[in-house]
Amino acid sequence: MTAARPRSFPEWPVHLLIWALLLVKDVVSMYGPTTYLAPGTAATAYWLLGLGYLLINATAFYLPVGLVAGPVLGSALSWPLVGRATMGLVLTLLLITTLRYGLEFHVFKPFLGFDNYQLNKAFTAQWFVENSVRYYFDYVLYGLLYAFIRHHLLAERRQRETQQANTTAELTFLRSQLNPHFLFNTINDIYALVYQKSDAAPGALLKLSELLRYMLREAHHDRVLLTRELDYLGGLIELQRLGAKDNLHFNYQLRGRLNGQVIAPLLLVSFVENAFKHGVLTDPAQPVTLQLDLTATTLDFCLHNAKNHQQKDQLGGIGLANVRRRLELLYPSRHTLAVNDTPTDFQVTLHLDL
Repeated sequence: MTAARPRSFPEWPVHLLIWALLLVKDVVSMYGPTTYLAPGTAATAYWLLGLGYLLINATAFYLPVGLVAGPVLGSALSWPLVGRATMGLVLTLLLITTLRYGLEFHVFKPFLGFDNYQLNKAFTAQWFVENSVRYYFDYVLYGLLYAFIRHHLLAERRQRETQQANTTAELTFLRSQLNPHFLFNTINDIYALVYQKSDAAPGALLKLSELLRYMLREAHHDRVLLTRELDYLGGLIELQRLGAKDNLHFNYQLRGRLNGQVIAPLLLVSFVENAFKHGVLTDPAQPVTLQLDLTATTLDFCLHNAKNHQQKDQLGGIGLANVRRRLELLYPSRHTLAVNDTPTDFQVTLHLDL
């Protein structure tokens, strides 16, 4: 079971906080030295002025996000898009100038008695336009910088989410391959016991039911307790021993303490199944050997078997390729896997940082 993806934090509270702080800063800076308004002017006027200029600043910041950056982000750059962005920039500057003119001459002056240019002897329409463009162009650049950074971060997040979704889908597919692979091998062994009317058949079926219960209830999780995984592995060995009529020579040694370590489920079983399928199992002089060394944070797994040359199937099959890929996905940079394949022997050594 995969953990639920945390919801992304909405951007609007951050924007609201920033602009609120800027409003307070502007009002305090105006209210302190009383440069523009006479002493005794109502504090409400300062807040309305600050709110009005904040509206111009926000317009200068957000308009280029849509009108300038919008046409060129997310698409291959071309001359038509550059033309649209250029027209967007011109329109942005025109709207900023128009908004400033409307507020200063049709709101601030008649209603608040605030004239920003009463001491400006050089005031002309051209000066006003040039001053508006020059004064607010910084906000335009800040808006464009915000747009490009936001686009880059969103693209990276989408890429990570897509990669995570692909990884989850691939892991689900790889995990689904394990069940049939295990079932086909085990059912064939139990069928042989039943066909031979062996007394071991009922015990084999009971052991199989225990293993299936683990697979259905726990093995779909991302991680399981290592002790449960090793119980499953021991049950698999016991099932093979029943099928071999106690003629299985398999030396299993566990060194270290089980103390709450966790592991990806069904990760070690493919190595053991490979030994059962391709190894010599009935020769006491060449037993299959499995050694597990545990610490609180690591697992070392070493499995060796002599090859059964009467087995004509390709060595490894689905199982080893499957577990290699799962290790790459689940333990990147946290495992080392060495496979020593000779004409007579097969050995796999795995180190895992749990």
